[in-house]
Amino acid sequence: MNLSFQARLALFFSALLVAAQAFILFAVYGLSRANVMERLGQELAYDERILHAFLTERGEGIASEARILVADFGFRAAASAADPETVRSALDNLNDRIRGHRALFVGLDGQVVADTAAQGRGAAFAYPAALVRAEEQGRATLFGFLDGVFHAWAVVPVRAPVTIGWVAIGLHIDQAYLGRFLDLAPPGLALSLIEPAAPHGYVLASSLPARARGELALWLGGPGGGEGSWPRRAELAGQSYLVAVRPLTGADRPVLAVLQLDLGSAMEPYTMLFYLVLGLSLFGLGAALLGGYALARQLARPVRDLASAGEGLMEGKLDAALPEGRGDELGRLAETFRRAGRMALEMGELKHKDRVRRELVAHVSHDLRSPLTALRGYLEAMSAQAAPLTPEERERYLAVAVRHSEQLGKLAQELFELARLECDESSFQPEAFPLAELLQDVAQKFELSARQRGVELRAGAGPELPWVRADLALVERVLTNLLDNALRHTPPGGRVWVEAEPGEGRIEVAVSDTGVGIAPEHLPRLFAWDSPLSRRGGGIAGGLGLILVGRIVALHGGTIRAESVPGRGSVFRFDLPRA
Repeated sequence: MNLSFQARLALFFSALLVAAQAFILFAVYGLSRANVMERLGQELAYDERILHAFLTERGEGIASEARILVADFGFRAAASAADPETVRSALDNLNDRIRGHRALFVGLDGQVVADTAAQGRGAAFAYPAALVRAEEQGRATLFGFLDGVFHAWAVVPVRAPVTIGWVAIGLHIDQAYLGRFLDLAPPGLALSLIEPAAPHGYVLASSLPARARGELALWLGGPGGGEGSWPRRAELAGQSYLVAVRPLTGADRPVLAVLQLDLGSAMEPYTMLFYLVLGLSLFGLGAALLGGYALARQLARPVRDLASAGEGLMEGKLDAALPEGRGDELGRLAETFRRAGRMALEMGELKHKDRVRRELVAHVSHDLRSPLTALRGYLEAMSAQAAPLTPEERERYLAVAVRHSEQLGKLAQELFELARLECDESSFQPEAFPLAELLQDVAQKFELSARQRGVELRAGAGPELPWVRADLALVERVLTNLLDNALRHTPPGGRVWVEAEPGEGRIEVAVSDTGVGIAPEHLPRLFAWDSPLSRRGGGIAGGLGLILVGRIVALHGGTIRAESVPGRGSVFRFDLPRA
């Protein structure tokens, strides 16, 4: 591909602009992503603090509520009783009021006196250090396992007035417990509790999907969970997460609280912004490329237009664009091409009119031959009879001769009108007039002919039909030709009707009949010079008349179309402009 120096220069600068925009785009993306990851890390650290406060404050709240309830005289009296069932009954009531999952009453010897689960009675309390801390501080909170279930424990002493034992209230740390925290957390955050010392890392509770839970435990036990700073990125079950780990203090066995932030959900607002920037950048790239290409085309446009115009003239295309308003040699050359184009256009118009005339002569010769031959034959028969003709024979011969002469007159009139329209010599005089009255007048003109043929003729247009702006004589000619054709091709007992309906800016007129119809292959060229009806010896019976109808409708800026079903009838529709 050979390009001019200007085109190459424009493309070179376009390429530089593309490279610069691409560099800026990737740089902005890298900086934005780093900034977003830093903000997400800060958000995850904040969620860690919220989680710690949620876990500890929940235990502190239960401990405070338990201190109030164990100070009740009824509970202290029940706890002082020697009957374990009485103690358990009071403990059940206290546990229900606090909405705990399990409650224990521990005696001064560290043995469980009563258990709401009826399992640990008589056993040593699993967290003796918590009893000491509760005695010293008035309460103690911790996390720990009991019977294989992970609990958050609140321990308070029971004094009457001296300490007679301790009450331990336990809450299950399960999915529901984690759900209350996640209700307060931002979207996309997940929480898991994992016992890392268990084989393969036992997941105590997690809001992650089932598949991702197992992968998280394996990831923490592998290189991803090794020593180092948090948060870190992890791929779990096909999703990207930002992971932070926080050990739960106060647990009898190591337990990790693992927060996972779904990067897909967290990055969604930023992703939309990135796509917007990407779209604008791509638009800028496209604009730069199009601008460079347009510049190259602009530089070569004058010569290219002249070359295209010359090729168009050689191919017969006379509408090629040429440079205008130039005072240089290209402008003079363009003016020469323009004059040559006008001359070629005039020559084309002359050839077209000559072709139309030759076609007209050929059609006239064909359509005149039959009636002239018949007319001459009957006249010669009348003059050459050896014996005088009877009155009936003379009458019949004369009727035939008159009918053929009328056909010749009709054909001559149609040829005259068609020639005027084709040569633009007609005096087209549009005026406003009521179309409904014209329809009634033309229909009345054919009433006698319709009755003689046994055909029902009806005009369907009321006085409320809007006026049209058209040439009255030409529109009457259209209606006359269409009704005449319809009556001649409709057998006795059939119907012919003409109607008009207002449309948007125009009036549509339809002439329908129940006649013999027209073959489908004839419909596309019905109103053209090469109409099949004007070439089969029936031109004087409708072919030439339909050509005239098509020219008149086109002169009014309208269209005409025919719909027909052989054996059932035809419909001719055309439109006229409203007044």
